[in-house]
Amino acid sequence: MKSAGQVVEIKAVTWNKDSHGLFDYENSYYDMKKFQVTNSTVLFRQANEIHSRAKQFIEPENAENAEFLMSISKKNECNAEQFQVDICPTDDPSNRNSRQSYLIVRSLKCRDGRNQRGYALQPGDVMKLGRVEYKVIEVRNSQGSLSVENHMDLYDQQNRQIFDADACNTIAEKRKTGDPIVCKYCLLETVAETPDDLSNLMLYICDCCEGVHFHCLKMWMQYKIILKTTPNVTSYQWKKLDCEICLKQWPKKIKYNGVVHELINLIRPSTPYMIIEKPSSDPNTPSTMNIIIPSGTDMVKMGRGHQCDLRISDISVSRIHTHIKFENDQFLAFDNDSKFGTLILLNKDYPVKNEKAAIQIGRTVFTFVLKNGSQDQSVIQNASQMLA
Repeated sequence: MKSAGQVVEIKAVTWNKDSHGLFDYENSYYDMKKFQVTNSTVLFRQANEIHSRAKQFIEPENAENAEFLMSISKKNECNAEQFQVDICPTDDPSNRNSRQSYLIVRSLKCRDGRNQRGYALQPGDVMKLGRVEYKVIEVRNSQGSLSVENHMDLYDQQNRQIFDADACNTIAEKRKTGDPIVCKYCLLETVAETPDDLSNLMLYICDCCEGVHFHCLKMWMQYKIILKTTPNVTSYQWKKLDCEICLKQWPKKIKYNGVVHELINLIRPSTPYMIIEKPSSDPNTPSTMNIIIPSGTDMVKMGRGHQCDLRISDISVSRIHTHIKFENDQFLAFDNDSKFGTLILLNKDYPVKNEKAAIQIGRTVFTFVLKNGSQDQSVIQNASQMLA
């Protein structure tokens, strides 16, 4: 029998060493398995072996030893078959074994099949180099500045990035009880040199129950930030941004009257630039915000080596790991054949196309491409034939 439908060809490669969810692209010891999928399918791993099953089938035997990795959905739209990789939210309790999915930058090839075409970075993208992650905060090109949406998203809430002053009722309670409202930094009720409401906004952001003006807190934080510059990168680095009395972490933004305001004052150039942030939950590891400013047609180098414009001190990062290039009015990321790859965190479903692409999930890499299903059905390893 012949099939004229669409077929998703998948190659699954698993590194036999589990190391911080990394995949060693220079290693030659791995397990490989190939699939041809014609219907909605779930892919999971037991030990080092990848298996598949149709979505409507029951759970595999020994399900407690099976780690769910990825699912592919088939849809019929406008009389055409379409496939997509489903990205499951990692905070969904129903997906107990799900891992984060990353698009592999080096898998995005030009039509010649050799050179990389690069990945166009957008605000909100999370770029992973080895174990180190950077979030794209803002991008400026000829069309203007584009930034992460001005609201308290999940990323900001988890990392205490934003303090919601609109929801704080401490000032109202102090006025009812007649307690003094004085800034612990300037020891005044109002900031004399800045009469506007935002600068004089009294914030109660820590556990010592003393307020601080927005203006004073911004000045206080600025003293803790170290500024470093190279021809292509300006870096703002800080080790700890917390109250020196109660040691509670400070936010980096304040939400007031529905608008988010920055506490860290970044000097933005008038030319194209991109702002990326490397947050850290470890108080002994510095956090950084970097403004990447391209110079002509030169690529900005990111990596562990001294020749890089943005140096990353982590053993999982290659000497020259990633190149950033400003081309066709957009910032493109290219992988420099690094050991652990340059990855982009996927936060929405990814369509399967006629061009090859690869997704890394933990220590397994899935390479997939959409082809016309003219193959003999007897050689198609469908999900129903691949049950564990």
